[in-house]
Amino acid sequence: MKRWIIFTLLMGLGMAVQAETNGRTIIVQGQGTVAYQPDRAAVALSIAARSKDLGAAQKSAADVAARVLKLADKLGIERRRVDTTAATVRPEYRWNREEEQQELVGYVAERQMDVELEDLSRLGDLVEGAVTAGVNQVSSPSLYSSRERDIYREALAAAAEDARRNAQALAGALGATVGEVVSITTSSGNTPTPMPGVRMAMAAESDAVQTYNAGERSHRTQVQVVFALQ
Repeated sequence: MKRWIIFTLLMGLGMAVQAETNGRTIIVQGQGTVAYQPDRAAVALSIAARSKDLGAAQKSAADVAARVLKLADKLGIERRRVDTTAATVRPEYRWNREEEQQELVGYVAERQMDVELEDLSRLGDLVEGAVTAGVNQVSSPSLYSSRERDIYREALAAAAEDARRNAQALAGALGATVGEVVSITTSSGNTPTPMPGVRMAMAAESDAVQTYNAGERSHRTQVQVVFALQ
Protein backbone atom coordinates (compact mmCIF):
# COMPACT_ATOMS: atom_id res chain seq x y z
CA MET A 1 0.00 0.00 0.00
CA LYS A 2 2.81 2.38 0.91
CA ARG A 3 4.50 1.70 -2.43
CA TRP A 4 1.34 2.71 -4.28
CA ILE A 5 1.12 5.95 -2.27
CA ILE A 6 4.76 6.82 -3.05
CA PHE A 7 4.27 6.01 -6.74
CA THR A 8 1.15 8.19 -6.86
CA LEU A 9 3.01 11.12 -5.24
CA LEU A 10 5.89 10.81 -7.71
CA MET A 11 3.49 10.76 -10.64
CA GLY A 12 1.82 13.88 -9.31
CA LEU A 13 5.16 15.71 -8.99
CA GLY A 14 6.12 14.69 -12.52
CA MET A 15 2.88 16.08 -13.92
CA ALA A 16 3.38 19.35 -12.00
CA VAL A 17 6.90 19.82 -13.42
CA GLN A 18 5.69 19.01 -16.91
CA ALA A 19 2.83 21.47 -16.64
CA GLU A 20 5.22 24.25 -15.56
CA THR A 21 7.67 23.47 -18.34
CA ASN A 22 4.98 23.49 -21.00
CA GLY A 23 3.64 26.92 -19.96
CA ARG A 24 3.43 29.64 -22.59
CA THR A 25 6.44 31.97 -22.73
CA ILE A 26 7.78 34.79 -24.90
CA ILE A 27 11.48 35.54 -25.56
CA VAL A 28 12.48 39.15 -26.35
CA GLN A 29 15.64 41.24 -26.68
CA GLY A 30 16.25 44.59 -24.99
CA GLN A 31 18.97 47.20 -25.46
CA GLY A 32 20.18 49.98 -23.19
CA THR A 33 22.83 52.61 -24.03
CA VAL A 34 24.34 55.20 -21.70
CA ALA A 35 26.65 57.95 -23.02
CA TYR A 36 29.44 59.15 -20.76
CA GLN A 37 32.58 61.26 -20.77
CA PRO A 38 35.72 59.33 -19.76
CA ASP A 39 37.70 60.80 -16.87
CA ARG A 40 40.50 58.23 -16.53
CA ALA A 41 43.22 56.91 -18.84
CA ALA A 42 45.77 54.10 -18.86
CA VAL A 43 48.88 54.88 -20.92
CA ALA A 44 51.64 52.43 -21.89
CA LEU A 45 55.09 53.90 -22.58
CA SER A 46 57.87 51.93 -24.29
CA ILE A 47 61.60 52.64 -24.03
CA ALA A 48 64.26 50.98 -26.19
CA ALA A 49 67.95 51.83 -25.82
CA ARG A 50 70.70 50.36 -28.05
CA SER A 51 74.42 50.18 -27.39
CA LYS A 52 77.42 47.95 -28.10
CA ASP A 53 77.87 47.70 -24.35
CA LEU A 54 75.20 45.95 -22.28
CA GLY A 55 75.64 48.17 -19.25
CA ALA A 56 75.43 51.32 -21.34
CA ALA A 57 72.16 50.19 -22.94
CA GLN A 58 70.63 49.41 -19.55
CA LYS A 59 71.75 52.75 -18.11
CA SER A 60 70.34 54.66 -21.06
CA ALA A 61 66.93 52.99 -20.67
CA ALA A 62 67.00 53.53 -16.91
CA ASP A 63 67.79 57.23 -17.37
CA VAL A 64 64.73 57.68 -19.58
CA ALA A 65 62.58 55.85 -17.04
CA ALA A 66 63.90 58.12 -14.28
CA ARG A 67 63.00 61.22 -16.31
CA VAL A 68 59.48 59.90 -16.84
CA LEU A 69 59.12 59.32 -13.10
CA LYS A 70 60.17 62.91 -12.46
CA LEU A 71 57.60 64.01 -15.04
CA ALA A 72 54.91 62.00 -13.23
CA ASP A 73 55.85 63.69 -9.95
CA LYS A 74 55.64 67.08 -11.63
CA LEU A 75 52.17 66.29 -12.98
CA GLY A 76 50.96 65.15 -9.57
CA ILE A 77 50.67 61.47 -10.55
CA GLU A 78 51.15 59.25 -7.52
CA ARG A 79 53.98 56.71 -7.72
CA ARG A 80 51.51 53.90 -7.02
CA ARG A 81 49.88 54.79 -10.35
CA VAL A 82 53.15 54.22 -12.25
CA ASP A 83 54.48 50.71 -12.95
CA THR A 84 58.09 50.52 -14.21
CA THR A 85 58.86 46.89 -13.37
CA ALA A 86 58.76 45.45 -16.92
CA ALA A 87 62.33 45.29 -18.27
CA THR A 88 64.05 43.11 -20.87
CA VAL A 89 67.50 42.90 -22.43
CA ARG A 90 68.28 41.13 -25.68
CA PRO A 91 71.34 40.83 -27.95
CA GLU A 92 71.18 42.29 -31.44
CA TYR A 93 72.77 40.52 -34.40
CA ARG A 94 73.39 41.15 -38.06
CA TRP A 95 74.30 38.81 -40.87
CA ASN A 96 77.95 38.82 -41.94
CA ARG A 97 77.94 37.94 -45.64
CA GLU A 98 81.69 37.36 -45.87
CA GLU A 99 81.80 34.87 -43.00
CA GLU A 100 78.21 33.70 -43.61
CA GLN A 101 77.21 33.84 -39.98
CA GLN A 102 75.51 36.05 -37.44
CA GLU A 103 77.66 38.50 -35.53
CA LEU A 104 76.84 40.39 -32.36
CA VAL A 105 76.54 44.14 -32.90
CA GLY A 106 75.19 45.21 -29.51
CA TYR A 107 72.35 45.01 -27.03
CA VAL A 108 68.84 46.39 -26.73
CA ALA A 109 67.53 47.30 -23.28
CA GLU A 110 63.76 47.76 -23.15
CA ARG A 111 61.55 49.20 -20.43
CA GLN A 112 57.77 49.23 -20.30
CA MET A 113 56.00 51.83 -18.16
CA ASP A 114 52.26 51.77 -17.43
CA VAL A 115 50.71 54.96 -16.10
CA GLU A 116 47.20 55.39 -14.71
CA LEU A 117 46.03 58.95 -15.17
CA GLU A 118 43.19 60.22 -12.99
CA ASP A 119 43.12 63.70 -14.51
CA LEU A 120 42.58 63.71 -18.29
CA SER A 121 43.55 67.37 -18.49
CA ARG A 122 47.12 66.12 -17.91
CA LEU A 123 47.07 63.63 -20.79
CA GLY A 124 48.74 65.94 -23.29
CA ASP A 125 51.41 66.92 -20.76
CA LEU A 126 52.13 63.27 -20.01
CA VAL A 127 52.39 62.12 -23.63
CA GLU A 128 54.39 65.10 -24.90
CA GLY A 129 56.60 65.12 -21.83
CA ALA A 130 57.30 61.39 -22.11
CA VAL A 131 58.39 61.75 -25.74
CA THR A 132 60.65 64.66 -24.79
CA ALA A 133 62.10 62.52 -21.99
CA GLY A 134 63.16 59.89 -24.54
CA VAL A 135 60.24 57.44 -24.69
CA ASN A 136 60.22 55.68 -28.07
CA GLN A 137 56.57 54.72 -28.29
CA VAL A 138 53.32 55.80 -26.62
CA SER A 139 50.33 53.51 -27.02
CA SER A 140 46.86 54.86 -27.72
CA PRO A 141 45.46 55.58 -24.23
CA SER A 142 42.77 53.30 -22.88
CA LEU A 143 39.98 55.57 -21.70
CA TYR A 144 37.45 54.70 -19.03
CA SER A 145 35.25 56.24 -16.37
CA SER A 146 35.46 56.19 -12.59
CA ARG A 147 31.68 55.55 -12.69
CA GLU A 148 31.89 52.33 -14.71
CA ARG A 149 29.76 50.24 -12.34
CA ASP A 150 27.04 52.89 -12.14
CA ILE A 151 27.08 53.34 -15.92
CA TYR A 152 26.75 49.58 -16.40
CA ARG A 153 23.77 49.43 -14.04
CA GLU A 154 22.07 52.36 -15.78
CA ALA A 155 22.46 50.64 -19.16
CA LEU A 156 21.26 47.36 -17.64
CA ALA A 157 18.10 48.99 -16.26
CA ALA A 158 17.41 50.67 -19.61
CA ALA A 159 17.84 47.34 -21.44
CA ALA A 160 15.49 45.56 -19.02
CA GLU A 161 12.81 48.22 -19.49
CA ASP A 162 13.25 48.01 -23.27
CA ALA A 163 12.80 44.23 -23.13
CA ARG A 164 9.60 44.53 -21.09
CA ARG A 165 8.13 47.07 -23.52
CA ASN A 166 9.03 44.84 -26.45
CA ALA A 167 7.32 41.90 -24.76
CA GLN A 168 4.21 43.94 -23.98
CA ALA A 169 3.98 45.20 -27.56
CA LEU A 170 4.34 41.72 -29.02
CA ALA A 171 2.04 40.02 -26.54
CA GLY A 172 -0.59 42.74 -26.84
CA ALA A 173 -0.65 42.33 -30.61
CA LEU A 174 -1.39 38.64 -30.12
CA GLY A 175 -4.02 39.11 -27.45
CA ALA A 176 -1.88 37.92 -24.54
CA THR A 177 -0.64 39.49 -21.31
CA VAL A 178 2.97 39.53 -20.09
CA GLY A 179 3.50 37.75 -16.76
CA GLU A 180 6.49 37.10 -14.55
CA VAL A 181 10.12 36.91 -15.66
CA VAL A 182 11.29 33.33 -16.24
CA SER A 183 14.98 33.98 -17.07
CA ILE A 184 17.41 36.76 -18.06
CA THR A 185 20.78 36.74 -19.85
CA THR A 186 22.99 39.77 -20.51
CA SER A 187 25.89 40.93 -22.70
CA SER A 188 27.55 44.34 -22.85
CA GLY A 189 30.45 46.39 -24.20
CA ASN A 190 31.88 49.86 -24.61
CA THR A 191 31.39 51.75 -27.85
CA PRO A 192 33.41 54.84 -28.77
CA THR A 193 31.32 57.77 -29.94
CA PRO A 194 32.08 59.25 -32.39
CA MET A 195 35.76 58.31 -32.50
CA PRO A 196 37.74 55.67 -30.60
CA GLY A 197 40.42 56.55 -28.12
CA VAL A 198 41.90 60.01 -28.00
CA ARG A 199 42.24 62.35 -30.93
CA MET A 200 45.94 63.20 -31.08
CA ALA A 201 45.90 66.03 -33.57
CA MET A 202 49.13 67.15 -35.22
CA ALA A 203 49.38 70.89 -34.72
CA ALA A 204 51.82 73.48 -35.97
CA GLU A 205 51.65 75.37 -32.69
CA SER A 206 54.32 74.67 -30.10
CA ASP A 207 51.72 73.99 -27.40
CA ALA A 208 50.75 70.55 -28.68
CA VAL A 209 49.31 69.46 -25.33
CA GLN A 210 46.13 71.39 -26.13
CA THR A 211 45.42 69.14 -29.11
CA TYR A 212 44.57 66.09 -26.97
CA ASN A 213 40.82 65.69 -26.59
CA ALA A 214 38.93 62.69 -25.23
CA GLY A 215 35.74 62.04 -27.19
CA GLU A 216 32.46 60.86 -25.72
CA ARG A 217 31.95 57.15 -25.34
CA SER A 218 28.94 54.95 -24.66
CA HIS A 219 28.23 51.71 -22.84
CA ARG A 220 25.70 49.39 -24.46
CA THR A 221 24.06 46.46 -22.74
CA GLN A 222 21.81 43.81 -24.27
CA VAL A 223 19.49 41.47 -22.41
CA GLN A 224 17.43 38.49 -23.45
CA VAL A 225 14.42 37.95 -21.25
CA VAL A 226 11.96 35.08 -21.13
CA PHE A 227 8.52 36.19 -19.86
CA ALA A 228 5.60 33.99 -18.96
CA LEU A 229 2.40 34.68 -20.87
CA GLN A 230 -1.00 34.92 -19.20
